[in-house]
Amino acid sequence: MNQDKRAFMFISPHFDDVVLSCASTLMELVNQGHTCKVLTVFGGCPSVRFQPGEIARQYAAEDLGLFEDEIEGEHLSILVARRLQEDQRAFRHLAGVQVEVLTFPDAIYRENKGQPYYRTEEDLFGIPDKQDEADFLPKIETYLQSCDLARKYTWVFPAVSKHVDHQLLTKAGLRLMSQGYPVLFYSEFPYWQQYNEFSQDGWHQLELRNSVYMPVKRAAVLEYKTQLLGLFGEEAETKIGSGGVLSETELFWIQETDTQVWPVFRAISPEPLQT
Repeated sequence: MNQDKRAFMFISPHFDDVVLSCASTLMELVNQGHTCKVLTVFGGCPSVRFQPGEIARQYAAEDLGLFEDEIEGEHLSILVARRLQEDQRAFRHLAGVQVEVLTFPDAIYRENKGQPYYRTEEDLFGIPDKQDEADFLPKIETYLQSCDLARKYTWVFPAVSKHVDHQLLTKAGLRLMSQGYPVLFYSEFPYWQQYNEFSQDGWHQLELRNSVYMPVKRAAVLEYKTQLLGLFGEEAETKIGSGGVLSETELFWIQETDTQVWPVFRAISPEPLQT
């Protein structure tokens, strides 16, 4: 690879997070000759013994258009398969971006002896379960290191969402950084509309705006049909299609001492960087 070109690994907790938050930046990086790969971490099905909790039933019913009392274990696997198909269609709009999906189950499907760690929405946006964290972090850390034995990637992790899956991956990013891997973070849309604080010293937030790629970004987001109602409410598809709801701004957190990534982001910004 040309020494002026870099390889970026964007970490997406779920199937839609990086597309919602970083699609325009991905496209501009690729168009400038950089390599971009998206690694979706929580793309797996629940175990066969899993008994859905309140939040798993609620989300599955909403996404599949069913009543909560109709939801059984098989519906969860159907939903995961459908979301994977949506993700594959979405990335067809983002030419040149590589994609890999891991099989760790979503937080609402993770369990201990068949019982969910996270039963309610309050649980899901609260403190990660200690046992869940102790099981997950070493596994994902080992896998991520195995992906980058040559240390060619700059890693891009989620930063601000209170969803437990996002919190765990923020911790994973900080752990990789402590081992010398180059890491930056992105603010997850739409979560940053309510909360956008990255509690780490020595980091600057960058605002990237690029209207050129908004039609592609809208088309990609619209492929996530199971998620539109839950994320954006009634008539979300119409609103997105007419240019509403989504943000032209994409937010990143970069260490003020990072002399390698700053020039890249200056080069991909069509206007002066906002910090």
